[in-house]
Amino acid sequence: MPTGKPLSDYQLGQIDLLHEQGASQSRISQFLGCSQSAISNYLNSKTHQGLETTSYGRPKILTPRDERQISKLAATGQYSIREIQRELPFTVSKDTVHRSLTNNTDLEWRKKLTQPPLTQRHKDARLEFARKHMSWDKEWQKVIFTDEKKFNLDGPDGYSYYWHHLKREPEIFSKRQAGGGSVMLWGGFGYNGKTELASIPPRTDSLGYQEVLKANLIREGPKIGGRGWIFQQDNASIHASRSTMDFLARKNVRTLPWPARSPDLNPMENLWAELSRRVYSHGRQYRTKQELERQIHEEWANIPLETLQNLNDSMKRRIFELILVQGGFTKY
Repeated sequence: MPTGKPLSDYQLGQIDLLHEQGASQSRISQFLGCSQSAISNYLNSKTHQGLETTSYGRPKILTPRDERQISKLAATGQYSIREIQRELPFTVSKDTVHRSLTNNTDLEWRKKLTQPPLTQRHKDARLEFARKHMSWDKEWQKVIFTDEKKFNLDGPDGYSYYWHHLKREPEIFSKRQAGGGSVMLWGGFGYNGKTELASIPPRTDSLGYQEVLKANLIREGPKIGGRGWIFQQDNASIHASRSTMDFLARKNVRTLPWPARSPDLNPMENLWAELSRRVYSHGRQYRTKQELERQIHEEWANIPLETLQNLNDSMKRRIFELILVQGGFTKY
């Protein structure tokens, strides 16, 4: 039987979060500064809290003052572990900084919110959407889910994590403005395939958006969604403008009314996340937009049909969960 100190509730929560994000047990161990066996015990058997091996080592490296300096830098939400290490006026390893932060009960590693909280009006609209579509099954296979995504030379946009001080308000992720260091792309997918990715210039208007749809959606729609295919888009101004809606009506495109502030319902967000993982694997960064865009298109082409179909099938579960949370945010 394993012996030692049980992992704290905070550590267990961090293990669950990192595991859901696809981190290996070894990586989680390094991040939390605890043994891999304790993490394995917890993930393989949720009947106990995992046991950390008792150890008797050298005295603590950091003084209470050192701990406070690390905590102060982390609580700004602006520094990575390596950046904190460089900012400190004393020499310390990255792993020691990790351990200091994970043992600090006032700090929590979390993802920045990408949008303001839902109002009751938003929740009501989301719940109404779920109830209208709760009986859908094969109908979802007709839907082509679409979205835009910005990719930066130095990493993906919109997936920022930070050290959150539990006594402060959660931070909202502020997306960088499109510029020389990024490319904006439009894409879509359905049960039977995906569209080509299309480059979108900064500040695209409704007419520019319609040109993207004309070149990449109108002809591909029937191939991906079949007869009676349905077009999904969010409520961005260029999507919901009178000009764009008239354009779709002229093209006889059936649209799926979409509730506001609902990226968690759109599986295209998950497909972007999968593409980002592939493009930026092993911390890869890019020197030019051409190099970045070339890699994006290559990885997009390599995403298998099975991934698309699994994401499409998830719509039934999303709708079910949306009803359970009464229109609140789902885990997706």
